[in-house]
Amino acid sequence: MTNPLTAFSAAVKDVAVGAAPLLVAVRVGPSRHITGLLCQGDTIITNDQALPALDSYTVVLPNRALAPARQGPRDPACNLAALRLDAPVPAPMPAAAVAAVGDLVIVLGADAEASPTVRVTAVHRIIRTHGGPAPVLDLSADRLDPGSLVFDPAGRLVGILTVGPDQAAAVIPANLLSRLTSAISEAGAGITIGRRGWLGISLQPIVVPDALVARAGQASGRMVVGITKGGPADQAGMRMGDVLLALDGTSVSGPQALRAFLGSERIGTAVEVRLLRDGALLTTALTVAAQPG
Repeated sequence: MTNPLTAFSAAVKDVAVGAAPLLVAVRVGPSRHITGLLCQGDTIITNDQALPALDSYTVVLPNRALAPARQGPRDPACNLAALRLDAPVPAPMPAAAVAAVGDLVIVLGADAEASPTVRVTAVHRIIRTHGGPAPVLDLSADRLDPGSLVFDPAGRLVGILTVGPDQAAAVIPANLLSRLTSAISEAGAGITIGRRGWLGISLQPIVVPDALVARAGQASGRMVVGITKGGPADQAGMRMGDVLLALDGTSVSGPQALRAFLGSERIGTAVEVRLLRDGALLTTALTVAAQPG
């Protein structure tokens, strides 16, 4: 009979070995480095708040070779930053996973030579962020290595470690990483990284009247109380008093849900808008703009 601890130990080792080609050490000062995720061949994703703005960077690759890197797009809203390598290094993006409270996770960092460091811990709680739910790990603040990769025991990427509220070990979910890498690949086509999407409207919470709940499919929404002339909502024909229910089928009745939806990856994209107007359910479309300023 297989010892469960032995099997789990082997699983942790397999994850560390499998993820080693994705780990890099980004030098950010004398005797200082942070961990980065190598992806898309020429891109490194790491923690925005831990990455100082420098003219150039030196990166220790998984094979311990040194490579120059330049600053790429940064998204402070998601606390993610990208560096670009001149010479691509093959590195497939791992499958993503969502972790729940109580799940065991494996935290992999890179030491100064880009060799893996390993910690095993559990998801302590889930917090709400503008980017959606984010796991908080059972790690003390003095043991945080921002930029470390967080995996589940099957080797799927949960996200990137960061210092969250109250010095908590928060995880930036993997779905935000994939959004950023998609935006980076289109950056030359005018995608703005680091700015939020914008609808050009002011909203306030409202309770949907009981008689309209079945029609609306939800009990609350966001009433339009201000419209910026020439903005996306104005161009789409939205009016004062409209009740915004959902964007692309996602309910945005709460401010956090709306903020999560309007990430930088939405800029320039067309979205379906579902709303109530004078008791009637309407559907229209608008193109998300970049937040002014």
